[in-house]
Amino acid sequence: MFRRQGSIFALILIVAGALLFLDNLGLLPIQNIQAYWPLALVFWGAMMIERRRNANTIIGAGTIIVFGALLTLGNLHIIRVTGGIIWSLALIAAGLVMLVGRCQMPANLWPPKPPPFETGSYTQQSYFGDKLMEQFIFSGTKRRVETHNFQGGKVEAVFGGAEMDLSGSTIAPPNRRVVLIVNAIFGGVEIKVPRTWRIEKIGSAVFGGFDDQTVPPRPEPGFDPPTLVIRGSSVFGGIVIKN
Repeated sequence: MFRRQGSIFALILIVAGALLFLDNLGLLPIQNIQAYWPLALVFWGAMMIERRRNANTIIGAGTIIVFGALLTLGNLHIIRVTGGIIWSLALIAAGLVMLVGRCQMPANLWPPKPPPFETGSYTQQSYFGDKLMEQFIFSGTKRRVETHNFQGGKVEAVFGGAEMDLSGSTIAPPNRRVVLIVNAIFGGVEIKVPRTWRIEKIGSAVFGGFDDQTVPPRPEPGFDPPTLVIRGSSVFGGIVIKN
């Protein structure tokens, strides 16, 4: 699943780059091809709905789709898009998320279980699982991950932020190498790792940042440091890895 979604996003970037390249050479019959870049947000929102169909995801993804469509129409001078329209859209989406949350069944009627993702809130808590599978839409979190067998996973922030503190975790043998998928869309993700971990960053940033600010561990004879591979992308957002 991760590879499939990453491949689709990579293909979108390749196609967009190729179109811009041809446009700069004057080889495209379409005028002002740069005006169509927000369609990438429409594709991204459609991918989110296809992967996880529930009320909160549909609201968040639908907001991204409408946002991309409005920006495209604005770039084509069909309508006038202002900051007030964007903020109004964000407020409507946030209100719908809160309303859906209040209309759900009381929690005491169901066995307790952790939510697949969080929306419309800011939390601070510890996490003791071995694998992260987190998605934050219009929300934020500070989470300390404490496990002796960290196995990677996936973290997504859409119009939100996440701070994942892995400094209290370890990567167990025999692999000593795990992959963490991180995507930030109009949001930010900060990841703190132990100084003994080696980081491999594989990703891209579109109108955003993807920075590795960690200090590489000192080489020691007979010791191979554990490796955390962080793979993902940042679109109008930021991803930072630090000690």
